[in-house]
Amino acid sequence: MVNFAEAAATFAPEMASNVMRLLPREFQEAFVQSPNVFMFFMSMGLAAVLVSVFWMLTGMGKASRMARIALRAQALKRSKDHRALVLIGEIEGGDHLLRQEMKEAVEDNFGLFSFEQNVQVDLFPIKLKVVPPRAHPETRRRIAVEAAEALERSAADVIVWGKRNFLGKLELRLTTLPSYGRVHEVQDFELGWRVGRPDEIVQRSLAFALARKARPVLHRPQDYKPERLQPIVESLDRMVDAHPAEVGDNLQLDILSDFASGALSLGERGGHIKWLTKALDARQLYLDKVDRTTDPGAWGAAQQEIGRALTALGEREGARDKLEEGAARLRLAMDALRSTDSLQQAEVALRALQRAEQTLQQRRRVGLRWPG
Repeated sequence: MVNFAEAAATFAPEMASNVMRLLPREFQEAFVQSPNVFMFFMSMGLAAVLVSVFWMLTGMGKASRMARIALRAQALKRSKDHRALVLIGEIEGGDHLLRQEMKEAVEDNFGLFSFEQNVQVDLFPIKLKVVPPRAHPETRRRIAVEAAEALERSAADVIVWGKRNFLGKLELRLTTLPSYGRVHEVQDFELGWRVGRPDEIVQRSLAFALARKARPVLHRPQDYKPERLQPIVESLDRMVDAHPAEVGDNLQLDILSDFASGALSLGERGGHIKWLTKALDARQLYLDKVDRTTDPGAWGAAQQEIGRALTALGEREGARDKLEEGAARLRLAMDALRSTDSLQQAEVALRALQRAEQTLQQRRRVGLRWPG
């Protein structure tokens, strides 16, 4: 067996002697006169060289990554068409297979939650930080600005990035370009993604989260015809019934909220009465998970939709109790929405309240008897 300690002790003096012969004569004389001082300065010089080389290589690596990002963004911008463009950034703790599975999941399921069946998905070479939801707002804003710059350079609609924790769950972040006058925001959600065999419901949840940002439909369902809206609402209905544990609470609330809005729109515009019942149940479940003090806008919007659903059910069934309860819910919604910037929601609540009160007054005026 080779004894490395003995080999080093044998060759080290000879190597040091050869190195000293390569140095200028002034250095050799300085070493002979003050070997400790000479070696001190030589060590500092060598350390300075190593530090310089390290930072030079680091800078070259950053420059190379920036060049890759710029070239990729330019190529995407040149080839941009009418389709939604989704960027998937680096996933910390994940490999290329994970990102490829995410890409295929979005391509296969995007059309379930959007009027566009085709979507362009790109594995974008950018690495963004993943900070906790309770991190300092300025830190989150800077990350959102960096992500928005990538969106602007590539003319993309939405970008998602994140990390895979030690439990195997994906902690994902996504953002879009903010509207005029709005601040940059980052949405957080979790998915229990099993690499190699991800669940179908988890794949659909990822596609839903990206579709509602890239091509939002159910934020204003009344703008679309019921026959176009119904397939999306039915897809969400199946996801609400499944209630998968692998999908984080934040994303499940978004699914529940969009389904309730879509089902209510179908029911109000002549659809089957089951949509009104489903919308009422879903929005009530959503309301149980929202606190008025922390999010008065969401609480007021939920009360507004509950009131509208009860009013529509009361008109169809001739149920005075539902009409009266719907009017009471709409008054609660208006009180909550007055303290927020949701003026449009407050206006919708006011119109629905006027309709409910008008229906009640007409029945009293003509003396119609309520069924049962």
